[in-house]
Amino acid sequence: MGSAAKPHRDEWAAFTSAMLEVQEFVRAARQTPEKFPLFVADDRLEARFERPAPLPTAAVPLDAAVSELLGVLQAGYCNASHPNYHAYFAARPRLEAVLGDYLGEALNQTPAAWRAGPGATVIESEVLAWIADFIGFPRGPGRWPGGIVTGGGHLANLAALKLARDRALGEAIQAEGLRGAPEAAVYMSREGHFSIARALDILGHGRRALREIEVDDRGRMLPQALAEQIAADRRRGVVPLAVVAIAGTSGSGAVDPLEEIAAIAREHGAWFHVDGAAGAAMARLPGCAERFAGLAEADSVTLDPCKWLFAPYGIGVLLVRSGDVLLRAFPSASHYWEERGEPDLFAMGPYGSRQVRTLGLWLLFRSLGADGLRELLGELRRLTAYLADRVDKAAELELLHRPELAVCVLRARRPGDDEAATNHLNATIQRRLLESNRAFVTTLDWRGATYLRVGVNNYILTESDIDRLIDSVLAIVAEA
Repeated sequence: MGSAAKPHRDEWAAFTSAMLEVQEFVRAARQTPEKFPLFVADDRLEARFERPAPLPTAAVPLDAAVSELLGVLQAGYCNASHPNYHAYFAARPRLEAVLGDYLGEALNQTPAAWRAGPGATVIESEVLAWIADFIGFPRGPGRWPGGIVTGGGHLANLAALKLARDRALGEAIQAEGLRGAPEAAVYMSREGHFSIARALDILGHGRRALREIEVDDRGRMLPQALAEQIAADRRRGVVPLAVVAIAGTSGSGAVDPLEEIAAIAREHGAWFHVDGAAGAAMARLPGCAERFAGLAEADSVTLDPCKWLFAPYGIGVLLVRSGDVLLRAFPSASHYWEERGEPDLFAMGPYGSRQVRTLGLWLLFRSLGADGLRELLGELRRLTAYLADRVDKAAELELLHRPELAVCVLRARRPGDDEAATNHLNATIQRRLLESNRAFVTTLDWRGATYLRVGVNNYILTESDIDRLIDSVLAIVAEA
């Protein structure tokens, strides 16, 4: 009898042994992250990617398979647990959220259908309501949740634009398609996310349907430019499907003037969507809430809990004013599904069966409370301000602008250097920080100028870590 065919009662012993190895690896990676490289990609990995190994035929013990798997991860590792990992928004997840994900996976529950996971369905409904409360967005009335959970912000934005399309062009378009439909457009700042253009492609409108609106020197949409573009399009018979405001741009964390944009969208009958994937979690923080005035007026809001709600990758949320609009947008019926009038969440979005990703968020909200989460976020904003102050005090450094949320954009500049030399210097700083395992930041091209983008998103970060980052930057400038 092969090892895979052993009685299932042996399964738990093998799992427990392997889990201990996994747990020790995770413990080391999270408790001593500075001992791991910030980023490593062994040269052999690309060849393995391009030419996958043959399918294994013989079984090996689970311990051996886990050891091999951990070896691959160590050979190609992005160390998001490191305090000076500032490369992107998603960083070190809270273990409460990890525990919830493990529970959902191990028990194989799904909130897609009530009869496949009623407890998971209830938890998901609660989490959607809690997120709405947390950011100050109205809960959807009625029986159904005021939103859906997706695999990330891309799909949340796609679903939002489908809602906008159905309202503007009529729900009959679900059956008839776009043939004969008028030309339509979606409006977003030039600093908005590329997922909107991708969504327009998928929905059949094409990427040319996106109108990119100019921004001010802080990266915020200019309302007057938006109004002028919509008016010009309407004179040509173009239907304004949606206006997308950004609540936390990916580049610099800027927040568009939501109230003014909301008024323009209403004036022209356009769906008002707020892409808050990278910032809406901070909408009710003291000293920050005023930037989000107008958020509650949105028809829909995207938020990514895998960013500043400390969940693992692979979860996005779309909130709407009423769940009924989602039920109309994603009609779901078949002869092989017995309809019992149960709250089946597959009827509200693009998924059928799917993972439950909200158990971890439920644990996070329940164990920390809204106050605890806001305390974590408030500390990140305080550290962002501390970082900006350090930049202001260094003659060799300058800010793009004072940070609005928890993203700080800066660059080094030496007297006498032209723009090309300055760009080269900052690209060199980024590369040397990573090569020396001191920090992982990214570069940002701001209208031809190269800046260093620092995402302040790790809840274990301290002022000492910020000091080490700035001191390292200054040391590289002195050496270069």
